[in-house]
Amino acid sequence: MLPLTTPTVSIANSRLANLASICWSPALSEEWSSLALISAAWGSSFLFVKLISASVPPFAFAAERGLIAMAALLIWIAVRQSPRAPVGGRDRRLSWGFLGHIAVLGTTNGWAASVLTAVAVKHIDSGQAAVVQATVPLFVVLLAHFLFADERFRPLQFAGIATGFVGILFIIGPLTLSAERGTLIGAGAMLVTALCYACGTLYGRRVAASDAALLACGQQGFGALVAGAISLMTEPVAIGSQSPQVWLFLLVVAVLCSAVPTLLYLTLLGRTTSGVAALVAYLQPVWAAWLGWVVLGERMGAGALLGASLILVGVAVTTRYRRARLPA
Repeated sequence: MLPLTTPTVSIANSRLANLASICWSPALSEEWSSLALISAAWGSSFLFVKLISASVPPFAFAAERGLIAMAALLIWIAVRQSPRAPVGGRDRRLSWGFLGHIAVLGTTNGWAASVLTAVAVKHIDSGQAAVVQATVPLFVVLLAHFLFADERFRPLQFAGIATGFVGILFIIGPLTLSAERGTLIGAGAMLVTALCYACGTLYGRRVAASDAALLACGQQGFGALVAGAISLMTEPVAIGSQSPQVWLFLLVVAVLCSAVPTLLYLTLLGRTTSGVAALVAYLQPVWAAWLGWVVLGERMGAGALLGASLILVGVAVTTRYRRARLPA
């Protein structure tokens, strides 16, 4: 055994300090806080979508959700607006290219995802919908390998993601293979939703340097416009015909479960990799399963605590790995 000389102790302390700076850096703590807040907001949305979907058709729901979220973000933009001049002498935020970004994100993360989620929760439990959506990071990591040079596939990164996915299965349990058409429709709709969110995450990483609030507002507005037009053609009496209780649920899901987390998510994408940002999908089922059990009586498996622990381990491994390989 090596003697505990002063140089040896110094080296050990230095390594411990480096490890602590990686695991507990302010930037990493900020990432964890963002992931927790976003996952809580989006995870809670499954409960409200489940409650709303019983009386609101899918496209009307997507339109009303997007419209209210856009209004909330417009208020936020007006409040925080500063007289500061744009970089470069002119404001390019409303260029055709920026409007194109809004259209893409308004489809992948907006109306398409909202409609598919509303369809899914009519056929499967809210917790089950959340666990299928938790495949987002798997899609993101695999697609990012081919799209971004700085996000090449790493075995250790995938190990963290795989650990989180096992945790998801412990919380909810795999969807039972059933010949029931409704179950297959619900699971299929959520799988396509996960793919939409993965594409939106990857695309959002390319444009996240833009004004996050304006981008989020435009995303919600575009989604409301497209979904509203389809609703008027296929659901002519749906929009605006809900009860006060449903409108209250819509207000909560649009502002607290859409506008706020969307703004936070686009901001997060501007300072981290798409793979780390996508890990928010692993934390959502924890909230969705718990709320579904408490409010709707949806059954929660005995391995929930073990699953939650595995999820946190998976997030920690993947996030720490990313931090460890960033240049100093």
